[in-house]
Amino acid sequence: MSNPKIVPFYGAEDPCLFRIEREAMDRAGVLVSWLDEHLGSGLILDVGGENGYTAQRLTRPDRTVVPLEPAAGMIPAHRRNPFVRGIAQELPFAADSFDTAYATWAYFFPQIGSGDPGLDELERVVRKGGKIAICDNAGSDAFCRLYNLDISSPAVWWEERGFSKDILTTSFDFKTLNDAEELLQFYWDNNGKAEGAEVKQTIEYKIVVYSRFVSRTGRGEREG
Repeated sequence: MSNPKIVPFYGAEDPCLFRIEREAMDRAGVLVSWLDEHLGSGLILDVGGENGYTAQRLTRPDRTVVPLEPAAGMIPAHRRNPFVRGIAQELPFAADSFDTAYATWAYFFPQIGSGDPGLDELERVVRKGGKIAICDNAGSDAFCRLYNLDISSPAVWWEERGFSKDILTTSFDFKTLNDAEELLQFYWDNNGKAEGAEVKQTIEYKIVVYSRFVSRTGRGEREG
C-alpha cells in the first residue's frame, strides 16, 4: 500500500529523464555555491535527497551530508553518502541530531497539506541555532512562464513562519535541444503549456531559498 505522505516522484521510474533535469537545472551551480557557503560544517540533513546529486556536491572533509529519501528506487546502489529511507513528516532521527538541514525541490509543504508537521520535524532534529534552508522555484522568470499552472513556491507561507528569502538567478542549460524538448514536454503534460511557450536550450530560471535559524522558544528566528 502506498504511503499518502509520500509525494510520487518520476525520477525513480525514469532515471534518464531525471538525469536530464538535474544536469540542466542550474548547471552553473549557483544554488550549490549558496548552500556550500551558508550551511557550515558538521552533520547536515538533506530532506528528499533523491539520488544524492546535491549531497555529493556539498560533501567535504568537515561536513557529512545525510540524504533522507522515501523512494527506494532513487537510492543508488553505489553511494558516497549515508542514505536513510524515511519521510519528512516522521524523520527517523533523535532530537538535535543535525547541525543544519536543507531541501531542494523536494519539500513542497503547503501543496501536499503537510507543511507544518514537516517543519516541526525539522525543528526537532536540527540543533538550536542551526539553519534550515528550503530551495524551490521563485517564479517571475522565463521558466515558470512556460506553464499554465503557477509552479512558483508560496512565499507568504514561509514568511509567516519566520523565514527570510534569497533569490538566486541562474538558468536551465540543456546539452541539446532534444533534451530540452523531452523534459519540457514532460513538464507541459503535468502543468499545461502556456500560450507561446517554446523549447529553448537555455532558459532563465530563478531559485528562492527560504532560510532561518532554529529556536526552541518559537517558530524560529528571522535572519538579520
